[in-house]
Parts: sequence; C-alpha cells; structure tokens
Amino acid sequence: MSFVTDEVTSLLNNHRSQVQFLNGNHRDTQLNLDETLDQSHTCDVVYVIFLDPPTRSDPQATLFEKFVTSAVQNCQPDPSLVHCEILIPPVPKYDGDRTSFATYMGRLSSWQAAHEGQKFYLLENASRWRAVPVFGMSAAQLVRTECQAEVGVEYSLLRYLLASRPLRSLAKYVGDIRRDPAHCASLTARILKNALGTDALSEASPFYGPSALYNELSERAAIHGRHMGAASFSEIADETAIAIDRLLRAPMTHENIETIGDEQCHTAVKALTMKVCNALLSGDELAIRLSQRQLADSLLRWSILRSHAAVPKSPDPIPVTIDGVDIF
Repeated sequence: MSFVTDEVTSLLNNHRSQVQFLNGNHRDTQLNLDETLDQSHTCDVVYVIFLDPPTRSDPQATLFEKFVTSAVQNCQPDPSLVHCEILIPPVPKYDGDRTSFATYMGRLSSWQAAHEGQKFYLLENASRWRAVPVFGMSAAQLVRTECQAEVGVEYSLLRYLLASRPLRSLAKYVGDIRRDPAHCASLTARILKNALGTDALSEASPFYGPSALYNELSERAAIHGRHMGAASFSEIADETAIAIDRLLRAPMTHENIETIGDEQCHTAVKALTMKVCNALLSGDELAIRLSQRQLADSLLRWSILRSHAAVPKSPDPIPVTIDGVDIF
C-alpha cells in the first residue's frame, strides 16, 4: 500500500535519511534509518484509531477511573472520545505481528497481541472504533520503529487530566521526551512527532487528549486527501467492493481473511481511506462517522484475523541505536 503525493514527499523528504528525536529542549540526538528502510515494501500511511464512549459505564471501573474518564470527556472538544492508539498496516508481511501499539490505564505501553485482541477489539468494542489516516513518507516503518522505542512506558493519569480544557495551558511545561510517562493520546502524539517530524502536529504532545488529537489529525487527513484527489473520489471497482463487503460483513474468521488475501485487503483499505478523506472534505458528519467506522473495522479485522502461521520469519534487523542503547 502506498499513498504517495508531492506534498507528502516535500514535507518529509528531509526525514528519509535521518529522523530527529526530541531530547529535552534540544534536538541533537539523531537516528540514521537509511539502511533500515526497505522502500519496496514500505507504506506511506498509518492510522490512529479512536474509541467512542460506551453507552453504559464499566461496572468494574474504580471511582477514580470513572472520575478521570468523566473529567476528560466533559472537558474535551467534540466529539467525545475515550481512547486512541496507533494501528499500522501489516506491511511488510514479516512485521504483521507489530500492528497495534497502545497504552492503557494501569499498564505499560506495548504491542497488542492479535490473538489476545479479538475479544477486545472485535467483540466487546465493536462499532465503537473510528480510524483516521496519517500520511508521511515511509510512515509505517518510521512509526513502527518509534513505537518499538516506546515499549514499556508508564501510564500517567496526571497527564490525562492535563489534556482537559481547564489545564491544557500547562501542557507545554510537562516533560515530553521519549519514555516519559504518558497516556494514550499524548503517547500517540509523541510517537507521530518523533517519527514523522515535529511539524506532524501543531502542539506539544501533552496538550492532546483523544478528542483534540482526533480533530487535528482529521483536518490534516482532509488536506492530504484533497491533494490525492479525494474530493472527486466516488467509484470503487467491483473487485474492491467485493473485498470491502467481505471484510465488513462476512464472518470474522481467519479463513475469511485468508480467502480475501493481503493484496485485496490492501486495496480495500486504500479505497476506504480515500472514502474517509472524501467524507472529511464534505463535512458531512454522518458520512465521516460511517466511513471512519468502516475503515477501522476493516483494518482491525485484517490485522487481527490474518493468518500469522503463514507469515514468513522476520529477517534479522539491522541494529538501530539511540544514545548507545539498542532499540532493536
């Protein structure tokens, strides 16, 4: 899958040979990724998936957890969202087990195991996910590398509260270097900024709650979509439409995804990505919500239900070192 535009190329061309990482108040630590980028298997788009609030509160949540969730929901801009995380298409195939990266309250950040996520992503929270594309040159490999560097980060409830409207002005004073404690939205924002460049988002990472991050990423997706011709996107090829229908409506089984195949899943997700960009440009809230839900459902079913037994073994990675520490 490749979403390449002149705008993406010009914006991120300077980041192909080296990616700058925040290091306190200085950007003097650099990671050379020249040899790690396999351009024949790269992907120029990643996704952030957002979770709509449940219709009923979690009976197992503590009073404090309910307070924090309520505070952030009520003090965020619309739409009200309760969680977000990074979802990377399973490209190349040997990285198909490193697609979903997240942090949750009371847990350390980590890659989410596909076989453990079926119940959470596809059943318990079905119909509550929405996906927003994030475009950038070699985005999948750059973001995947940055996620790996952020494995094991502690969750921060304090930073979650700082993302609420009354306290957001204090966000710029909060530490924001790699591996600082973070909540779902601030960690996602930090990864995107470190991977794709500090201009990937307009504010400091602690500024963002799920809703603020959703709104800014949606605006940027609409801009990129316009340059890719999304405003006039309407027709979907018959073969692609069949693949989309099977992804969204056929039984959620490994066999179904194997039958569709990675290539057609690629094509289906690309079409649904353009559909999201088209809806964002139209400003039709119902079309936006529906298209983002379809994109999220397709991405999750593809990445979780695809056959991992058939995935070839990952080649030995070229060592990548940051400040003398191997991150893979």
